[in-house]
This record gives sequence, structure tokens and C-alpha cells, in this order.
Amino acid sequence: MCFHRSPHDTDTQTTPVVLLDPILAQVSYDCECATPTDADCKFAGLVALAMSQAFADEEQRMQTFWQLMEDEFNLTFQRAQYHKAETDGSFIHLGGMLVNVEVKNEIGSGGGAIHVQNAAYAAAHAFQAKKVRGKSVCPTLLIELAGPNMSLSGAVYTDMALCDQLSPMVSLLWQPHSRLMVQAAKCFAAIRKALPSLRSFYEALDQQALEQQELTRQLEYPYKTSFIGPCGSAQHLLYHEKLSRTCFKATLDSQEGLVLVKFCKSYSKDAHTCLSSHGYAPNLVAIASLTDRWLMVVMEFVTGCLWDEAPKKPVASLQAAVNLLHQAGFVHGDLRSNNIFLLADSVCIIDYEWAGVIEQSKYPHFMNHTDLTWPDGARMGSQSSKNMTYGG
Repeated sequence: MCFHRSPHDTDTQTTPVVLLDPILAQVSYDCECATPTDADCKFAGLVALAMSQAFADEEQRMQTFWQLMEDEFNLTFQRAQYHKAETDGSFIHLGGMLVNVEVKNEIGSGGGAIHVQNAAYAAAHAFQAKKVRGKSVCPTLLIELAGPNMSLSGAVYTDMALCDQLSPMVSLLWQPHSRLMVQAAKCFAAIRKALPSLRSFYEALDQQALEQQELTRQLEYPYKTSFIGPCGSAQHLLYHEKLSRTCFKATLDSQEGLVLVKFCKSYSKDAHTCLSSHGYAPNLVAIASLTDRWLMVVMEFVTGCLWDEAPKKPVASLQAAVNLLHQAGFVHGDLRSNNIFLLADSVCIIDYEWAGVIEQSKYPHFMNHTDLTWPDGARMGSQSSKNMTYGG
């Protein structure tokens, strides 16, 4: 099970939950970007007034939260038992665990890690719900309540159990003039939208034949399997191999040959096509927008020798490609060996996630400073410049 408490190779290679289920992706987006309605704000106020109180024990806090959720969302929680352990509230519908709650009376009380315990219950349920697991990734919305604090997480089950936190731990203290209560209202807006979607999902799933579902969804791969092509017609993907947590080898039903499918939060189509139009980058097939501001980038799959592995390096070809990019007003931002393939006597440059307009595009806030050396001036969040020769 992956829940990011002790990052290791498995954690760094697992596909984000928001790419495996669209409902949980919407929760992630809404927790940050939703505009709370009057109902969301009123409910956040009610929960804050209740959860700000001191409770004698975890059971009292849990029962109070249960009642609030039932009154607002018609959501009836019950305890579910797994391996002699009991949940602090589960809502199970047609074999699927839609919601699970883990409660601590206060932060640090009750023993155990609240997010790990919640994820473990979702994994235990999915593992034993074989009929549902054979048809879907078993999406579950997780609510962690620790005193007057709450967070939302999402769990799925593919070839292993995966859990990602979808919101920060937000305050449920009664602070009506603080932005902190707006954060809580956004989380309740996310819950309000997710619950009917999860109900509908498991109801539709219950009506489908197991054989049909197995043919239409590759559960270990992202949920996005189609896009609108340049000619306006739907293009369908068949995934073949996972190359990294966000990159996959696939084929299209409309053309021969392999394509690379990359999922990212930013991508410079202009910088990519600037070089691909001159043969210095793979042909770009399409870029599609997904929920939670993710992009799906589909391009020609190329194979070749990496720059550092080549006994003879076509320096002139690389310099010509970089000059072309800079003259068009773009910077690559991550120009290193792993992103430069050699095809015959020419270079093929990939990965335009950090590329953009010179002096406008920025490096991400989290860069790998453990294994890589970056040029002077390449700092997290700083603007990228064409003068940054390595990484630029």
C-alpha cells in the first residue's frame, strides 16, 4: 500500500490517484478552487461550532460528526470491521465503500496515524470486495477528523492500494472572519459534489457485466483513454506499458505505431511544435485538459541513444536546435541528457513541461537537487533564461 509516509521507489513510481479516478480528481480540484455556496458556508459554520467543543472521548466526537453529516447529506455511517479492527464510520453502497471516516478526539490522541489508518480500511474493503474490484479501481473518499481539524484523501485499488491526500488539514475552529473557515467550506463543497457522483458510479457499476467492464477499462492505467484529435474526431488509446508514474506507452486506434502519453500540470505546446516542425522533437499528436488542471500530452514515441550514452555526439545538431528555440523566443528549461535522444545524426529533444517564453517561464517549486546539478540562477520558482546553458 502506498500512502507517502516513507517515500521509497514504490511511492515515486505510483500513478497519482487523481489520474486514476475522475471523481477524486474533482475533489482535489474543488478543495482548492471551489466557490462555496451559502449551504456550504452554513454547514462549515455548524461543523465548526460543534467541533470546536471539547469532547469527553473520541466516541462522542465521532457520533456528533455522524449526525451532522447525516442531517446535511443524508449520509448514514456505520462501523465496519476488518481484521478485528473497526472503522470510525463507513458508508458502503452496492459493495463499494463510498466514504470512510477516521476520527481522533484531538490531534495526537488515540494512537496510530490517522491517514494511514483511514487508507488501510479503504484497502481492506477493496481487497475483499472482489466483485467491485474486478470492475473498477474502487474509488473511496476518505475524511480524517482530528479534533477541530479535517482533511480529505482519496483511495483507489489497482494492482495495489494507493492513497493520496487531496486537501490540507483544515481548521474547523469557529473563526468566522478568517480565511481558514473558507477552506473548510471548500472541502464541504467538494464532499457535496462527490457524494452523488460516487453513488451514481457504484450504481452504474452494479448494472454492468464484469466481462464488459474489464474490456473497457485498463484499471492499472489512467482513466483518460480518449481525446479529440486535430480533425475533430475521437481518438482512443490502448495503454501497453507504464514508463514512469506519469508517462505511458500506448497505441491509437486510428494510426499505426506507438505513442507516448505524458500527464503533467504544464506543457509548452508552442516550444514543442517549434522544434518538431524542424525535426528536432517528436511529432505532437494532441494535448487534452483533464480535471484538477492536469494535461494529457500525446506524441510520437521515439527510441534512440541518450546524449550521455552516445560515443559520438552531434553537437552541431544540438546547437542548431537550441538556437532555433531561442530565436523563436522560447527556453526549454530542462535540457539535460535524459531529454535528448539521438536519431541517426540528429537530436530529438523531449519533455517541454518546464519550457516557455524566455524570462517568463519559471522553474517549479520542487526540483531535484539530490541527483542533479543545475546551472547558476536555476532556483525553485525562478525565471528560466537562455543563458542557463545546462538545464536551459
